[in-house]
Amino acid sequence: MLNILLDPIFIFVFKLDISGAAIATVISQAASCAYVLRFLFGPIPPIHITFGGYDFRLMSRILALGFTPFAIILMDNLMIIALNALLQKYGGSKQGDLLIAAATIAQSFMLVVTMPMGGITGGTGSILGYNLGAGRPDRILEAQKWILGLCLVYTTFLTMAGQFIPSPFVSIFTKDPAVAKLAVAAIRICTLGLIPLAIQYVVVDGFTGMGMMRYSLPLSFFRKLVYFIPLFIFPAYFGAMSTFLAEPISDFIAPIVCSLVYLRRIRFVVGMEPRH
Repeated sequence: MLNILLDPIFIFVFKLDISGAAIATVISQAASCAYVLRFLFGPIPPIHITFGGYDFRLMSRILALGFTPFAIILMDNLMIIALNALLQKYGGSKQGDLLIAAATIAQSFMLVVTMPMGGITGGTGSILGYNLGAGRPDRILEAQKWILGLCLVYTTFLTMAGQFIPSPFVSIFTKDPAVAKLAVAAIRICTLGLIPLAIQYVVVDGFTGMGMMRYSLPLSFFRKLVYFIPLFIFPAYFGAMSTFLAEPISDFIAPIVCSLVYLRRIRFVVGMEPRH
């Protein structure tokens, strides 16, 4: 919320453009960190943080649980770096900077999709984990049906927005008609696979929530691998704009594999003996 409030102040009032957005983000992150630390070390939590008496076996399990989202974020940043480098290379001196600006706007639109959806699927991971431990496969299946349904509704809505009305979103970031035209085209391409992407998020975060990182991490990396293949091959043959096709291609292929793995693995969960 602080980031949303500070962005227009630093970008438009102080006229700092992209630098202003970066400054607003850093200030918001620092404020969030300070708030969390104050809460954790304050008198409110019933369990206080102490140092010493570490259980390294338990620590390794916690680290394994957090490694999947860490790896996903790391790979997402590498994907953005690779995309921008290829746009600059194949766009040339005339269009390279315009394409990178358009890609940044398209990535901002994609964040509107992935951040809330990741909050839904990641936030419900504890529900799945608790019910797995309680031996309640019926609740796990019911929860995942609701999670998937909610994510599908959300991605369908934003797919329609990305395909039919991307211009109002683009106008928030630029008034340059050349950049706006490229950004609209980029958003329309990137949102082609949003609906099946919901399956990817539900399955990967579901496996993570149930402590099955041996499935969630490879499935996440598989989507990145599928993304990188067309990203590096297509622009050499079809031009710089074809780099954006890597997003929908990976968003279609990866959920298919996720679904197959999930349907095979969920038999174990369904076959659990219910505990009362």
